[in-house]
Amino acid sequence: MLLKIARNFGILFLVLFMFDSILDLILWAIDTAMELIHLGIEAIEYSVEIFLENAFHTDHFQSELIIVNAAIVIALFVLYRLFFLIPQLYIRYKRKLKAAWLRSKRRRSSNWRSMSTICKIKWISAYSFGITCLMFLVTI
Repeated sequence: MLLKIARNFGILFLVLFMFDSILDLILWAIDTAMELIHLGIEAIEYSVEIFLENAFHTDHFQSELIIVNAAIVIALFVLYRLFFLIPQLYIRYKRKLKAAWLRSKRRRSSNWRSMSTICKIKWISAYSFGITCLMFLVTI
């Protein structure tokens, strides 16, 4: 039990010490993912443009116009579907979040009730020591 608490505070210290590096890593991953998605979309657009030019004998401007209009229609359809889907997703998310909170609360309270007095004192002192170290670290 004390090792689990020490591990949690160790991870918290690591996140606090490396916050800038972790944030840079996350932003790099998001930027790379967005670039790859953009390259995929460009490849699909180019393929559709070549298909339109060869199948319907259109020039570059007409192919681009057809692609843009199709993209606008698809975007409007997706927004229309999301307009009706978001309230249902929100209700489902809220219900699942409340159920998870109640499960966690029930599990923690049963664990607390099953602990001996010595174990409770160790648990409280470990968390107090960890929070004190965190406050000391933050004020440095």
